[in-house]
Amino acid sequence: MKVNFLTDLKSDTGTLVFLCFKNQPLDTYLNNLNKKIKGYVDKAIKVSSMEYNNNSFTDIVIPQGSNANRIILIGVDQTKIINEYDWGKLGSFITSVLNLKKISDIKLIVPKLKKNNVNETNILYGMALNTYRFNKYFTDTGKKRINFLNSVTVISQNAKNIKKLWIRFNALKEGVFLTRDLVSEPSNNLTPSLLAKEASKLRKFGLKVNILDEKKLKSLKMGALLGVAQGSANKPFVVTLEWKGNPKNKVMDFSFVGKGVTFDTGGISIKPSGGMEEMKYDMGGSAVVLGLMKSLALSKVKSNISAVVGLVENMPSGTAQRPGDVVKSMSGKTIEVINTDAEGRLVLADAVWYAQKKFEPKNLIDLATLTGAIIVSIGQEKAGMFSNSSKLTTLLEKVGKEVGEPVWNMPIDSSYEKDISSDIADMKNVGSGRGAGSTAGAIFVKRFIKNVNWIHLDIAGVTWAKGDKPLIPKGGTGFGVRLLEEVVLQYISNKR
Repeated sequence: MKVNFLTDLKSDTGTLVFLCFKNQPLDTYLNNLNKKIKGYVDKAIKVSSMEYNNNSFTDIVIPQGSNANRIILIGVDQTKIINEYDWGKLGSFITSVLNLKKISDIKLIVPKLKKNNVNETNILYGMALNTYRFNKYFTDTGKKRINFLNSVTVISQNAKNIKKLWIRFNALKEGVFLTRDLVSEPSNNLTPSLLAKEASKLRKFGLKVNILDEKKLKSLKMGALLGVAQGSANKPFVVTLEWKGNPKNKVMDFSFVGKGVTFDTGGISIKPSGGMEEMKYDMGGSAVVLGLMKSLALSKVKSNISAVVGLVENMPSGTAQRPGDVVKSMSGKTIEVINTDAEGRLVLADAVWYAQKKFEPKNLIDLATLTGAIIVSIGQEKAGMFSNSSKLTTLLEKVGKEVGEPVWNMPIDSSYEKDISSDIADMKNVGSGRGAGSTAGAIFVKRFIKNVNWIHLDIAGVTWAKGDKPLIPKGGTGFGVRLLEEVVLQYISNKR
């Protein structure tokens, strides 16, 4: 979606979209048109029963007294908009209206209000997110979900500031779209090596990307990660990424770590066949990390950020890891593998350890589609959050509410430690009973966290949408990119 910015409506041709605010006068252009054609605009609003509820519109086709092909009025009630996410939902609704009408190019006119401010940038962001489509594998064009919206010209007296902010939000959109693309790809076209190749493409945005192959992983003694991969013909990789946005400071503000299981059969502890195709997005954590790093690089964030993604495929075979095997992680700690389908935490064990050893970050956040138990616990509207830092937890909770990517703080105190005790190794990879499955996974990862502020995000319930949602067409969500980008910005702002 191309975006242009003007301070005045210099030409009233094409499709004009006006934001009409409850208890506020109409835009000057609409008022003048109303007078010229004897209250026609007012009549159109009344006859169409347009409500000022952020989800209603009036469509005036070939309006008299105007050069426009059509004028679309969007009814807005600012009292019901409480955060950035709500402005984004309004933008997403506008895109839905335009796609319904098969409109490709518009001029979006935002009036100057006497009170309050219009968050035009988040409106644009919401519009852009709703243009996403994954039609790559359709040969029948009739099955494609078509997005018609190609171009938006914003008319606002605040155009200069919006244009400046749009650089950041367009970078966010690019990162979200990359994440959605990756989780949407079928696993035969996104093996660990192919995902590593996708990561390497981010070098062109100024990121330092290093790819570690199986030989290097063996030399680093990443036994936990390698154990997961040993049943697959597709070799494992670990990819590191670095952004030096504050080169005068050697401190690494954040390391982000992503689970990248490109397909998860469960291994020898094989999953039921029903729904197994969804395991193509078990690499969702790594996809979020890559999308986030792309966004941060494009917006040239003034912070030092690093990332590690562990890329494997979990398959059953004659060489696969068995229940009861004991593996030694990079940290030197030993793990009894009770369930080979609890493989993501094994990948994270080595990945978070390597991130801490290599980058020595002040804060570490890992993301993984780790457990189905998190969906049982809190559904599919929030990510489960586990942390050793109350300050970082508070920040993520606050930001999550603002941007519409909420997190829920889950228990991870020492009372759960006994659940992963093993009789023959330092720990086992699953809990002792059926309860607190997500906490057992988080407690396991916590065993590999040293002296660093840490958050584990279980995103199993929020990585994929089975139906359309505000800002999210059906499919990959990109949940986490917007959340963590805002966390980085607020963190470095508070640090100053």
